[in-house]
Amino acid sequence: MRLPLALVITGTLLAASQANAADSGAFFGVGAGDMNTHVNDVYGSNYTFDEGDVGFKLFGGYKFFPWLSVEGAYIDGGSPEVKDSDGAGASAKLGIELQALVAAAVLTLPIGDRFGLFIKPGFAYWGAKTSLEYSDPYISFKEHQDDNGGAFFVGGGGEFNFTEHFGARLEYEWFKATPEYDDYYDEFVTEYDASAGFFSASFVYTF
Repeated sequence: MRLPLALVITGTLLAASQANAADSGAFFGVGAGDMNTHVNDVYGSNYTFDEGDVGFKLFGGYKFFPWLSVEGAYIDGGSPEVKDSDGAGASAKLGIELQALVAAAVLTLPIGDRFGLFIKPGFAYWGAKTSLEYSDPYISFKEHQDDNGGAFFVGGGGEFNFTEHFGARLEYEWFKATPEYDDYYDEFVTEYDASAGFFSASFVYTF
């Protein structure tokens, strides 16, 4: 009787250790989706830039418990731009690109064995590049502005685990940015009111 009992105890411990491994461990993922960049009062004017482009992200982290993880990510918002022209030969193009490095805590509410809802507050270190091109029959110019800074970051969504190691996410992430614009003569500095919203789908692999 001792041998079967020992086998039962050993099997139970192994099963428990496997279950714990499924609830914790390092993970890596890649995602893509629609990145919308919204900027008020571009170049000190009343014009609002509100354009989107295909963005992508790479992320990784570690799950300590089924409900708590830490995550780092790189987000590239693509190259959203707007173009305009008139019948007199004048044309203009404005583009505002945003990228960010993100560090966040992921708080998950497991629902069953495979599905979970999560929120992830954190911090985003962003970089912005604003470019303006204008031309008409008499004049043409190009201008570029680069800036960076830090801001609060928040995200949320749902995740589904197909297997112990492979899963998928659908989520929305948002952060605020405040890129600055310096005029040609450095007489003033205007701080944009900008934000980025990223709706994406991702695949996740847990080691």
